[in-house]
Amino acid sequence: MRILIVGNGKVGYTLAESLASEKHDITVIDKDYDALSSAAERLDVMHLKGNGASISTLKQAGAENAGIVIAVTMSDEVNMLCCLTAKKLGAKHTIARIRDPEYVRDVSMFKRQLDIDLVINPERSTAAEIMRLLRFPAAVEIDTFSGGQIELVGLRVIKDDFICGMSIKELRKKTKAEILICIVERGGNVHIPRGDFVIESGDLVFVAGMYTDITKFFRAIGRTTSMAENVMILGGGKTAYYLAAQAHRVGIKSVIIEVDEAKCARLAEGLPHATVINGDGMEQELLESENIRGMDAFAALTRSDEENLIISLFANQCGVRKVVAKADRQNYAPFVKSLGVESVISPKEITVNHILHFVRGLTGSRGGSVKALYRLLDGRVEALEFVVSRDMRGFGEKIKDLPIKSGVVIAAISHSGKSIVPDGHTVLKEGDNVVVVTVHPGFDELNDIFERQ
Repeated sequence: MRILIVGNGKVGYTLAESLASEKHDITVIDKDYDALSSAAERLDVMHLKGNGASISTLKQAGAENAGIVIAVTMSDEVNMLCCLTAKKLGAKHTIARIRDPEYVRDVSMFKRQLDIDLVINPERSTAAEIMRLLRFPAAVEIDTFSGGQIELVGLRVIKDDFICGMSIKELRKKTKAEILICIVERGGNVHIPRGDFVIESGDLVFVAGMYTDITKFFRAIGRTTSMAENVMILGGGKTAYYLAAQAHRVGIKSVIIEVDEAKCARLAEGLPHATVINGDGMEQELLESENIRGMDAFAALTRSDEENLIISLFANQCGVRKVVAKADRQNYAPFVKSLGVESVISPKEITVNHILHFVRGLTGSRGGSVKALYRLLDGRVEALEFVVSRDMRGFGEKIKDLPIKSGVVIAAISHSGKSIVPDGHTVLKEGDNVVVVTVHPGFDELNDIFERQ
């Protein structure tokens, strides 16, 4: 598919890299020659210097024949104009990054009036992901499928957990929870485990199942499942605004610390229910005076990845139950995670996941379409949701009789509001939502899970 990406910042570059690896015909447009040269040197993509919202630039890039035009510049207005112009020129689909909270209430109108197919708000999506962790603080990561009926939850195993030394088959019997451990990361290596796989201290395991069963599993191994009651937020940007607003709706109290006085005034006006502190959150004395040690959760959301990760380590040392750090530069994440801050969230990756999900939903056409997509463990694992159609290979056969590739597992199935963890005798039915976990990147339809005929 021909795809135009307007804006070659962190998100644009990562999108170009991911989509080019999936064999799409990519053209990157940017006004900054240095940004373009970086993509041209490292990626197999075309590049064009110019204003991506102008008719002449879009024509030169071939927008009239584009399957998708993705606008991810720093300006919401440029992104909207780019999508409108591209559609008028003949582009089949458009995606716009729109971030300003003032535009949130008008998103449906923008999509309708400007004919935008997908609107991405990275800060709002990041806040929603952090909120899932505040609801379930013992988890390292939480991804949801089938309208929230199915969850994939990451957990770091510690030496005091009674499941250490226990096989997955034994574990399910002991906890009496209908869950499936479908991914284990150990020593930097990723495993799709079988029933005889033995859990060890230090393993990062991902558990699939319904919320009630995952809660039962966590309680059985002695992990708290109660929601955070308060959160301290460092940084007063858009993500902090969305997070505090979402937290208020579920009864979580927020304290926001922001160094910029004008931002504090805007936050105080827009979030009357939150406590807004004007000060430098990198000063540990200030955090102590605002009772960081009494907080259930801490979220570091400044513009600086380095500051977020450093102050998150301090919050972790203060005994805060759930610490979340925002960081797009993933090369720092392994070091910080090794020191105890497990939940490092990347708005860039969240945005890329949303867009890849949309693209694969267009390219997959046979035997089940993509409904959700998450890239886990630095992109080494993908978790996808498909809808079963009659065109699926082996339709109506038991799972144990299907030629499923190694490194692929069917983790959960949802149908008509009921979710199950399948076994070998389960039969996939038309309309089922199927959650697949795989170490093979690039699946865009359910038939991709099978060995080639």
